[in-house]
Order: sequence, then structure tokens, then C-alpha cells
Amino acid sequence: MTEAALWANARVFAIAVTYGGRQLLLQRVLAGLAAQGVTKAIVVDNGASWPVSATLAGQYSAFVEVVCMSHNVGSAGGYAAGIQRALDLGAEFIWLLDDDNEPVEGCLARLMEAYADEAHTTPRDRLAVLAFRPDHQADVAAGVPVRYVNARPDSFCGFHVLDIPYKLWRRTPWGRPHGKVPSRVRLDVAPYSGLLMPRELLRNIGVPDQRLVLYADDTEYSWRITARGGRIVLVAAAQLTDLEQSWGLKARFPTSFAGWLDGGADLRAYYAMRNQTYVDLHVRSHSKRTTTINRVVYRFILWLHARNDSRQARYALLDRAMVDGRAARLGVAPEFPLP
Repeated sequence: MTEAALWANARVFAIAVTYGGRQLLLQRVLAGLAAQGVTKAIVVDNGASWPVSATLAGQYSAFVEVVCMSHNVGSAGGYAAGIQRALDLGAEFIWLLDDDNEPVEGCLARLMEAYADEAHTTPRDRLAVLAFRPDHQADVAAGVPVRYVNARPDSFCGFHVLDIPYKLWRRTPWGRPHGKVPSRVRLDVAPYSGLLMPRELLRNIGVPDQRLVLYADDTEYSWRITARGGRIVLVAAAQLTDLEQSWGLKARFPTSFAGWLDGGADLRAYYAMRNQTYVDLHVRSHSKRTTTINRVVYRFILWLHARNDSRQARYALLDRAMVDGRAARLGVAPEFPLP
């Protein structure tokens, strides 16, 4: 049996974290996982408003195991609990999904094929592969040159002053991306959604940092892979469909600044900005001076947008989030308890 065939028969555990009243979304995702080749699904009940254990036990029997949290502990705490349980049960690979990520037919098989191929040059304890969501990997989907897909070192919220000329150029008819989607793209960081990792890698990177609660916790977590010399490979042929549109999609707003000022509830904006600031300044920064320059310029542009759009109140919240992230004040903020 070939090495690829061995991995195709590996014990793959899918992990989904659910909360609130998202029963129908989760059930649609779970319905197709066995056909994908998943051995077992771990569902983390993160403060859901419906009887998760009783409902899923009746529908899926032993295929689904539910980990019950006493309350909503955020995505970081939820995935940490799910990952640990999957490892305890002997998972060889762990596939992270949101509760609204529906894998397209053949998604897991294509991820495993790509993993087998990439493992010829990268050790198992340093390699992860990622399913493709065109809405979320918008630059890849648009054919942006690969060198611009990952943020430059010492960027802030994905912004770097050296990228300004290209960002202006790509808004012109001549600079608009028209490239093809690469079959595989090497990423510096990745979302939880669609990330497939072997047991050996998880032993190296541990579980998500629960102090981050939610938003950018996946950035910090996946950065541990590449910061240790590992690789994250996005596989375009392995696709996920989002059953619900995310609040922070780039395509919904003309600029990232508009997304911060107009997108989502204050709770989401606060944690996303606070944690991104923390990660950029305390985790990913190589040159404090360069990161500071980018942060100051980004903050000024954000302030200009807020003034022009009469969004000063949202700007004040984001500014406070940046201050908290810079000071590493993490955990659940008293003003923003999780629902």
C-alpha cells in the first residue's frame, strides 16, 4: 500500500464548535462528514441554546461525540477542548471546521492527497493543509500575485506602508488582478476553518491560547506552525462552502477600514481588533520600529475614515481595543461578555 493510501485510511476527526441557535447549520455540516471519510466528529457545545447532546446522539449515534462547555468560552476555548478530546480518543489527523462550513464533495480526499504529496519535502510534525474558501481567501480567488497574498513582516492589521503603491495600482483597470487561482499556495497563517493537521504537529503546537477568547486566536495558533519552520499549504481543489456569510468579509466593504467601522457588532469589532493588535505587536513582530510605524499610519487612516463617515463612536471603541491589545490585556472584557 502506498504512503498516500495509508493516509487516506487514517483516523480523521472533524471538530466543530457551535453556540446559540445554529442547529440547522451544524446538522447540515455533520450530514456529509461520514461521506467525506471522517472517522468521528467532535462537536463542542459552546453555550448552545438547544439540547446538543440529546439531539445529535439520536441522529448520529457514536459517530458524533459532544463536548459540553458550561458556557460560551469563545472559539479559542472551544477548539482547545475539541482538539484535546480528539487527541485523547486517538485521532491521527484533526480537521477543524466552523459549524457552518460544508465541505464540497471530495474535499477531505483532496486535502489528504495534497498532504501526502507535500509530506515528501516537509516532516509530518511541521505540515498542515487548508481547504479553500473563495470568499475568505479573496486575494487568492482573485488571482492576486502570490507574493502579495501573505502580509509583509511587521504589518499591522495586514497593512504595510510599502504595499500602498500596489494597493493603489490594483484598483486601476491596468492593475486589477486577472491571474489564475494557483493549485496550492503557501500561507503564513490560516483560519481554523478547513485546517487539517496531523497528531505529530499538534504535539508541537499545543492548543489555542484561551486568553484570546475569539477572533485572531486562529492567527496566533497557526502562526506557531510557520514560526517553527513549518508549512501551511492552501489547496484550491479542496473547497468548503460557507452556509452563512461572515461579518468581516472583504468583499462586503470597499476597504478594510470600512469593514472595521461598519461591519459587525461592537463585541466582534472589539475582540477582533484587540487580538489582532496583540498578535501583530507581541507575536509576529520582528522589528518593533517598523510595526509601530505601520500601526500609527493605519490608526491615522482609520481615524480619517471614521471622521468622514461620522463613525467616531466605533473608532473610539477600536482605539480602546488597540490600546488593550498593545498592553496585552486579554481574556473576556467585562464590557463584552460572550452570549
